[in-house]
Amino acid sequence: MASQVSPGVVIRERDLSTGVLTGVSGLRAGFASSFRSGDVGKIVNIGSERELLDVFGAPAEDNAEDWLVAGEFLRYGGQLAVVRAVTTGLLNAASEGGGVLIGSKEDYLSGAGSSKKFAARTAGADGNNLYVAIVDKGADDTIVTPGAHGLSVGGTYTDDNTVGHEVVEVVNTTTFRIIRNGAAPVPGAGTTATPFSNSQWNAQEIGTTGLTYKEIGPRPGTSAYASERYISYDEVHLAVVDTSTNTIVERMTYLSKISDAKSPEGSSIYWKDYVNEFSGYIFAGALTSAEFTTLGDDPGAAVASYGATAAAPKEIARILPTAGGALSGGTDDYAYTTGEISAAYTLFQDTEETDLDFVLMGGSMGSEADTLVKAGSVAAVANTRKDCIAFISPYTGNQVAYSGGSALTPAQQLENTIDYFSSIGSSSYVVKDSGLKYTYDRFNDKYRYIGCNGDIAGLCVSTSTIGDDWISPAGTSRGGLQNVVKLAFNPNKAARDDLYTSAINPVVAFPGSGPILFGDKTALASPSAFDRINVRRLFLNIEKRARALAEGVLFEQNDTVTRASFNAALSGYLSEIQARRGVTDYLVVCDDTNNTPEIIDRNEFVAEIFVKPTRSINYVTVTVTATKTGVSFAEVVGR
Repeated sequence: MASQVSPGVVIRERDLSTGVLTGVSGLRAGFASSFRSGDVGKIVNIGSERELLDVFGAPAEDNAEDWLVAGEFLRYGGQLAVVRAVTTGLLNAASEGGGVLIGSKEDYLSGAGSSKKFAARTAGADGNNLYVAIVDKGADDTIVTPGAHGLSVGGTYTDDNTVGHEVVEVVNTTTFRIIRNGAAPVPGAGTTATPFSNSQWNAQEIGTTGLTYKEIGPRPGTSAYASERYISYDEVHLAVVDTSTNTIVERMTYLSKISDAKSPEGSSIYWKDYVNEFSGYIFAGALTSAEFTTLGDDPGAAVASYGATAAAPKEIARILPTAGGALSGGTDDYAYTTGEISAAYTLFQDTEETDLDFVLMGGSMGSEADTLVKAGSVAAVANTRKDCIAFISPYTGNQVAYSGGSALTPAQQLENTIDYFSSIGSSSYVVKDSGLKYTYDRFNDKYRYIGCNGDIAGLCVSTSTIGDDWISPAGTSRGGLQNVVKLAFNPNKAARDDLYTSAINPVVAFPGSGPILFGDKTALASPSAFDRINVRRLFLNIEKRARALAEGVLFEQNDTVTRASFNAALSGYLSEIQARRGVTDYLVVCDDTNNTPEIIDRNEFVAEIFVKPTRSINYVTVTVTATKTGVSFAEVVGR
């Protein structure tokens, strides 16, 4: 208790089983990898394979092994907390031709990439297909000259009354469009001025996509918010086009150029804020003064600064067609380093940030040494948190010869697998398996080997779903793996003995049955109750319940009423576990024997839980005895 400086709850374990250790519960696994899309360096909760696909994109060749491990876990009914790793070459597409890494909306709003007018919402090369169109009322008039006008966007057209009007669009060498400076322009001889019409709006092309403004929406006008404040033409539409298919993938219409504009319901309709809050494709930064006409007021200013009145209404500045445009500079990078993947898994170490029950290793890296670093990072999460279990599979090269190499013998596969896992330290919070399964990657139309750690964690999920956390996930009843064509290594009895001695759970395909998990050990090296998965999961279940109850007594009176209430609640929970065959007996001590006056005066509260966990059957002996016909069974068995 002395280690606590601020108020909190500490859960401690004590092993009195003389050769035994503890267990876990829950359905959420932490997982990190590189992906095609999605937020970078941020924990995102995923509930299904479909959601994994929608948020993080389909697997590419370089991340397929990882992706499929995660997908397999989700098939068993679990949930994932996913981190997209920050990789060296990963960039978001952006305007002004330059890519920039933007991890998430929070990163963008805090300054990352906000100097860009627009940037792709997610990092990767897919953002290079995006074109942003931001449009308002548009021009007031179309001017056609008898010869080349020589004007450019932002220039000034001076009419015959010497009134200057700003050029907002150049159609061709003889045609351009303007924003009126006051009254309608007075064209010179041979020049025509035609009011910009709704039909012209409808015919405006979005870049070179072949799409028109009509497909975005009707011509913007004046919002009710602006009208009430005597301001005109504040409305703006924004559309995102996928240029690979020339389709509008997102429309945001009837937004406002006024920074504090509100809808009738009171929500913000300022275009920039709205885009950053709701767009699924882009971020919106600060448009420069070069993106607006010089008429009217700053479109980003608050209404209070306008000072418009009924007698002196104001027209808000117009957005130029050059404000939008194509995004570019986005790049993919699936090949994470050991440092990058370790940094991604480190995000899971804060127990208050994310509730976890499992941590998945995913697939192998390019070498055994790098894979071991990754496995160590995964194990470190569980060993640091002490409220979840890490699942680790062999390096692919331990069991599968890469192209050009000779096939490995079962003896070599066994030796390689044991040697690989020997670097993983003893821990009851880690589970090692021998499995690499051959499965179909439907996204890339090929078969590939992937680690079984997602499946093994998935078996824990399905076991909890149909039974309880403290039931072993192994064996023919509950340990069947899904989507297995074959195993890279199918250990025989002698090999299984060696694996089990090394605390590695064999994955085995017996004749007439599919592959099954044929062991339930944790990676704990010393004999203990905690060297079994079901016991570890049992204790983690109890500890999480105890923590929840203990948090409820924080700042309460440390008296007999509080202690009795805590004891009753916890005893009731343990009684239910006992009824469901999780423990054979238990004792909760939370009274004045362990809450002495000295402890109370230190503002401490102490409870002790003693548990006798039920054990899974790992070894079965059946003796069949033949006797003579005339022999009594009572004589043989002694009863």
